[in-house]
Amino acid sequence: MLGTLFNTAAVALGSTIGLLFRRHITSANQTQILTIFGLFTIALSIDMMSKMASPIDVFIALIIGSVLGQTLSLHSRLSAFTSKLNIGTGFIKASVLFCVGGLTIIGCMEEGLSSNYRLLYIKGIMDLISSVFLAAALGRGVLFSALGVLIFQGSLSFLFFSIGSSIPADLITDLTATGGILLLALGLDLSNIKKFNIIDLLPTLVILPIVHLLHNLIKLSINGFGI
Repeated sequence: MLGTLFNTAAVALGSTIGLLFRRHITSANQTQILTIFGLFTIALSIDMMSKMASPIDVFIALIIGSVLGQTLSLHSRLSAFTSKLNIGTGFIKASVLFCVGGLTIIGCMEEGLSSNYRLLYIKGIMDLISSVFLAAALGRGVLFSALGVLIFQGSLSFLFFSIGSSIPADLITDLTATGGILLLALGLDLSNIKKFNIIDLLPTLVILPIVHLLHNLIKLSINGFGI
């Protein structure tokens, strides 16, 4: 958990610094910062998506996951909750940016399986820098995203600690690629190119392992019948 705790502290520190300088940044500067973050996020997502192992599994999971998220009104409910806390969209966008990515998945896997915190330390430094500018542009919601980092990465590290050695490598690859697709949606949203309800897409990360398991069972059945 040391890597996750370091990452959480880095986001909290960076956000605090960003909030202190927020008053000195014009609205035009804030828009420019978000656009740059959006373009950079898109660039990261392209690299992550290129390593997809089973495109059909990811595609099916995206459809089911997005429909499920929309049916459950996840975005609307979380938006209403954050509005009551007066932390705006910064919490949602920063949480997705900090929690959905290749470094998050692989870093938590290393932390859970071998207590190797190297990648999460690197991610923490990157998030420290990112949170300064995000908090300056999006407000105090980014500071609260540190809690999201703690809960999500802590849970993921514990999951890998518990059952990580039994998770197939191709599933981890596809989870990373799916994270890339979610980051692409976030990048387009931050750049004001296309608006996405990112939270409604998150169930995809839960659906994908199920689709992956069913796909493998079907292949085993077909092979068993000699087809």
